Amino acid sequence: MKLGELAGSAHALGEPAARLEITGLTADSREVGPGMLFAALPGTLTDGAGFIPQAIEKGAAAILLPQGSSAAGGLKLPVLEEADPRRALALMAARFYRRQPGTIVGVTGTNGKTSVVAFVRQLWQAMGLSAASLGTIGVETPAGPRPLIHTTPDPVGLHRVLAELSDEGVTHLALEASSHGLQQRRLDGVKFAAAAF
Repeated sequence: MKLGELAGSAHALGEPAARLEITGLTADSREVGPGMLFAALPGTLTDGAGFIPQAIEKGAAAILLPQGSSAAGGLKLPVLEEADPRRALALMAARFYRRQPGTIVGVTGTNGKTSVVAFVRQLWQAMGLSAASLGTIGVETPAGPRPLIHTTPDPVGLHRVLAELSDEGVTHLALEASSHGLQQRRLDGVKFAAAAF
């Protein structure tokens, strides 16, 4: 995907940068490969900007930074600066992976998310629909279960899973929307049909 398409209309990229082919995106410098966009997000304990040199060494083609970051100075590759870089990364992940099940329901709240998501999936399956669920116990699909590391994966991982589910023919998805995942903008770009609390 071209960087201009990935970044969206909010960025006035010069022509060479806009045409740059992006092969993937990540906020983990250890996962960077040639042609990828590295999202240097500020964290609780460390700032992703400190890992820019490693990302560039591994072939990063572009960097996403918080607006006004001092790390942008002196970089010789395209830099996207965003007031809310977590949201920007989630929306870029949605654009990059593109596909999602047609009906997605999110369930949030302190207690009961896992049960409600499982019930919704089971109801849809009983109706003959190709349904899956995603959350604390992993991803439950018609083909079987797969593990997840977090209740709500990071936005790149989440949108990758949504695309995979869509490619597998899943039309309905019930997912747990943890408060942490919502606060960190991990679910931005998901096309929800309904939400429950």
